[in-house]
Amino acid sequence: MKIWYLLLIVFFPYYALAQNSLGPRLSAIGNNGAAVPDLWALQANPSGITGIERPTFSLNYIKHLFSNELSTQAFAAVVPLSRNYLGASFQRYGFSEYSESKIGFAYAKKFGNKLSAAINANYHQLKISDYGASTGFSIDVGLMYRLNDQFTCGAFVGNPSKQKFDHTAALVQIATSFNAGLSYQPSNKLLLATSVRKTLHQAFDVSLGVDYKIVNLLSIRGGLSAVPFKQYAGFGLNYKKFILDMATSFDANLGYAPQIAIGYAF
Repeated sequence: MKIWYLLLIVFFPYYALAQNSLGPRLSAIGNNGAAVPDLWALQANPSGITGIERPTFSLNYIKHLFSNELSTQAFAAVVPLSRNYLGASFQRYGFSEYSESKIGFAYAKKFGNKLSAAINANYHQLKISDYGASTGFSIDVGLMYRLNDQFTCGAFVGNPSKQKFDHTAALVQIATSFNAGLSYQPSNKLLLATSVRKTLHQAFDVSLGVDYKIVNLLSIRGGLSAVPFKQYAGFGLNYKKFILDMATSFDANLGYAPQIAIGYAF
């Protein structure tokens, strides 16, 4: 069975490779990270970390249920320094015969009360049993603009220079994507978000999500994406400085992918 998973990943890279871990909150609202401030915006639009008010970190675990061994582990941390923000992230996806890892370091800055900009530098490593390891570097850049108290728009580009791994033993590239989104927050209880993304060599994808705060302690979330068609759901608990988020996605081909993140805001 391990050999089957390895062949699936090597020969169908755009189908089976890991996506950025956006954390349970952004995942639950349809992977909408283009215009939603959040800690895990580090893995989406890094300018979104300017919404973090205190030093915060989070650990995330995703179980991919189409395989008993395949999982994703991730970490994100942000430190605000007045109008400057520093972030670090780590993600590992795979199993014993195959793994992808990515380490990212981000710098974001607020310009006034409306505009934020950020850059995120990534180091990638790919390991395949009997093939060895391959590495690569990429840069993500993002902008977020607050139109008014209710509407925020954002855009980011992942790997615009089309960097690749340093050898071609496996048919794997570092994805290049273009993303734009809009969020609407009519009150402190409700958030609606939508985004459009285009990854090179793949079709356009459109997603929609909602985050509703029932009480200060509890939020429920849901979302949809078009290509491939996926459904998302989740909830979040905030108790004092502790943050617990859970989510799951459903893909007709790959099944469910539940995840959990535990965080702390100092």
